[in-house]
Amino acid sequence: MDPDFAVPSSLDEAVRYLEHDGAVAVGGGTQVGLLLRQGLIEPSRLVWLGRVAGLREIQRDGDGSLLIGSAATLAEIAVSPLVRSAQPMVARAAALIGNPRVRVVGTIGGHLAHADPRQDLPPCLLVLAAEVRLLGRKGTRDVPLRAFFRGPFETAIQEGEVLIRVRIPASPEHTRGCYKRFTPGTSNDYPTVGVAAVAEIEDGTTRRAAVGLGGVAPRPLLVDLPQLAGRPLDATALNAAGQAAATACDPASDQRGSAGYKRAMVRLWTERALGACRP
Repeated sequence: MDPDFAVPSSLDEAVRYLEHDGAVAVGGGTQVGLLLRQGLIEPSRLVWLGRVAGLREIQRDGDGSLLIGSAATLAEIAVSPLVRSAQPMVARAAALIGNPRVRVVGTIGGHLAHADPRQDLPPCLLVLAAEVRLLGRKGTRDVPLRAFFRGPFETAIQEGEVLIRVRIPASPEHTRGCYKRFTPGTSNDYPTVGVAAVAEIEDGTTRRAAVGLGGVAPRPLLVDLPQLAGRPLDATALNAAGQAAATACDPASDQRGSAGYKRAMVRLWTERALGACRP
């Protein structure tokens, strides 16, 4: 196998290169490289996006939304003052992915497009109601992240399209978020369970709560918790949230633990993540 290697300098040029049958977009190449070496993909062309102007920008929109270009690296997201200020949970989660060598080259676009259900950022972005912008020969379309993931390594990206941006809307006032990952082995590994929690609490009362789950279903899961609305986020509410999350997930038994064990960990880490959202 000897695929072409294209280096576009603009989005229009990237789309033209991706129209080639069997073309694959490449960000940092951390996952594409592994798939190539293992013979799991056989692309006819690799389209590297590293020189496309504007794809690494991180900025705030006029409505307060956070806009992250798909070629922004995980390391850049982790240290970005804008991300740390607007969505600190995203910055903290990005800093936990893999190891420094991975984070300095891996991109948020590749992280999401790879769609491994064990990844760290998708649960965080799901509870923050993020959306991605896809570009193809027919123009752009915005896809909510809750509709983006279709299954293991499967997304809503259509042939010839490329992910160019992630948008995270401004969170309502009094909203707090927390991401916790359970890695009984090494911190560099994928988490056995990843839980991102968001809670909007005002005057001791929960207005909205939700959790995003990673590693416990064929795709990242968003679990809304309407049963917590109007209640204090006390031990009883946390227990109810943990039970709801454990019921919603669909883990598979593997080397990281049995399905029952993972459900128990979802319940425990949901309670801990939501508990950390209390003022």
